[in-house]
Amino acid sequence: MEEILHYENVSFVREGRIILKNVNWHIKKGENWALLGLNGSGKSTMLGMIPAYTFPTKGEVRVFGHRFGNYVWSEVKKRIGFVSSSLNSFLSTLNREKLKDVVISGKFSSIGIYQEVTEEDRERASQIIEDFRISYVKDKFFSTLSQGEQRRTLLARAFMNEPDLLILDEPCSGLDVSSREYFLSVLEGKAQTENIPFIYVSHQIEEIVPSVTHVALLKDGEIMAQGLKEDILTDRLLTELFGINVRVEWEKDRPWLIVK
Repeated sequence: MEEILHYENVSFVREGRIILKNVNWHIKKGENWALLGLNGSGKSTMLGMIPAYTFPTKGEVRVFGHRFGNYVWSEVKKRIGFVSSSLNSFLSTLNREKLKDVVISGKFSSIGIYQEVTEEDRERASQIIEDFRISYVKDKFFSTLSQGEQRRTLLARAFMNEPDLLILDEPCSGLDVSSREYFLSVLEGKAQTENIPFIYVSHQIEEIVPSVTHVALLKDGEIMAQGLKEDILTDRLLTELFGINVRVEWEKDRPWLIVK
């Protein structure tokens, strides 16, 4: 099967502190992964190696079979859609943009539009906006949208460049239950109609939708378990991951965590 992402014996050390240690992780086409770990476990550092924001101290990372330094990395980044609450750091620019322009900017992997937009681009954006059920606010400024609408806008933006990999970095952070479930229902709908592998990063197992096929557990910078979600999301492994006694209940192919 086609290789999407590959970490081989990856370690990362910052100012003498070990952030990642001997990480081995392999994602192939047709797999959708959830990466679970507590805050500070190294999830963001791992993700930062995909667009080459950070580099391994040791080991190798390949994206779509390419290794940084042997390929033009801007071409790799164009193939990745990214949704994260960390995009809030660009709010000063986002807030001045209308929703439809935020979505269009996804084609260029930019915040703001600095290149020529074709009529075809506008038509594609309109279709995506309709798919994500936000047409009713397409002419509104980003700053006037609810938090849930903003998150769906960023998800729509991630689909604009027809990505070969979608990275969702704690996309439901800060959302209430209703907004979270609406966001997840939109994601699940797109996952069933689009053949785009994704990585969903969180510390909440309730956000693992049915289309997720595999799970990796990251603890203290090490992958403690990985594999098919049914084999990984067990009472024993999640008790070890979270450090408290828990059990997992399944309903409609979604896991729910209960503290014993």
